[in-house]
Amino acid sequence: MSDIRSLAEDYVMGWLDPDVRGRVDARIAAPSTDEDRLLAREVSRFLASWEAVDLNVEPIAPPADMWAKITSAIDTGEDARPDSTAPTPGGTENVVPLHGAPAAPADDGRLGVRAWKSVAGLAIAASVALAALLATQVLTPRPLVMAILLDDNGNSVAVVEAFANDSIRVTPMAPIASPGSTQVMQVWTKPDPDGPPVSLGILDRVIRTRLSGPDLPLPSDQQLYEITLEPAGGSPSGLPEGPILGKGLAQTTF
Repeated sequence: MSDIRSLAEDYVMGWLDPDVRGRVDARIAAPSTDEDRLLAREVSRFLASWEAVDLNVEPIAPPADMWAKITSAIDTGEDARPDSTAPTPGGTENVVPLHGAPAAPADDGRLGVRAWKSVAGLAIAASVALAALLATQVLTPRPLVMAILLDDNGNSVAVVEAFANDSIRVTPMAPIASPGSTQVMQVWTKPDPDGPPVSLGILDRVIRTRLSGPDLPLPSDQQLYEITLEPAGGSPSGLPEGPILGKGLAQTTF
């Protein structure tokens, strides 16, 4: 069980090698054993857990000179600040200030107190985050089905989890596409295998997103889900017209 949980966590966090990830994709997309089904449930559980600590925030670029400062400090063994002429107090000679960092103050006997206050603050913040995480695990409903969407090369691009309240959670597992002002990603499903696709909503950014779709029958095993690239505002015909970015069949998660 612990091995399955570890594998599921590594999968969700993106820590697996491409070949291992491909094998996990296949096991989740078409589970053939109880262990495969357990793996799919654990992946779903970790995805729900991390919704409390959203990893899909907008990236912030580091200062342009950050790597130059780090490289210079490593090569010379000196402080990378241009105005530095002596080691900083407190034994922090090897600390590289990344951007406009002020010089460390002289030790006036209160640094230890401030350090412990910082540690205490971090501990409190960690406790609050853990409480939020546990509350999310308890309060977040379990999805009825989960689908791994694959591109034409068999690479996983997104996970779609469908719930009983006509909502879905889409978690990108790869960059997929970068919709501009004239394009969006649209999510579709086929509740009736012989019927037309039904739109579940639009993604205008590649981040984890909750969508509330139309009133549909409960999602079922082997139900098709896909994401296409459409004009801004969605497909004008109400049916998928653009290129398919990823598609997959749902598997029950219980």
